Amino acid sequence: MEFEAGIHQAKAAEVEPLLRAWAGSGVRVFEVDTGDTVEKAAVILSLAGVLPTEPPACGQSWEAFEDSLWEGIFQLKEPRVAIALRGRHWTNQPYGAVQMVLDILEHVVEVLGDEKATVGRPTKLCVLLAGDC
Repeated sequence: MEFEAGIHQAKAAEVEPLLRAWAGSGVRVFEVDTGDTVEKAAVILSLAGVLPTEPPACGQSWEAFEDSLWEGIFQLKEPRVAIALRGRHWTNQPYGAVQMVLDILEHVVEVLGDEKATVGRPTKLCVLLAGDC
């Protein structure tokens, strides 16, 4: 799989070698395992414990999480960033807090890739949903 901005499903067994290859080519890589977590605060905190957020996310507000995630990734000043999400609920009909995070990530991918929103310094963000797809 080529590095491409957006949210993509990938077979769990293929994610690790893919991330190693991308990291070797200069992509900043983050891996998050949320396990069985589906509650809003727990999902936000598990992501914020690994992903850069600025200011640090506290799990109370979706809007605050989206803003802090965008700012945290933008402040990395990396042209390419990959996030691998592992956990039971990221694939196979996500719902509730998990679906909300996917919606947020979709928007963050879009805005980080926008020349105007990033003042000429876009970031390609690739999110991999690791599962048995």
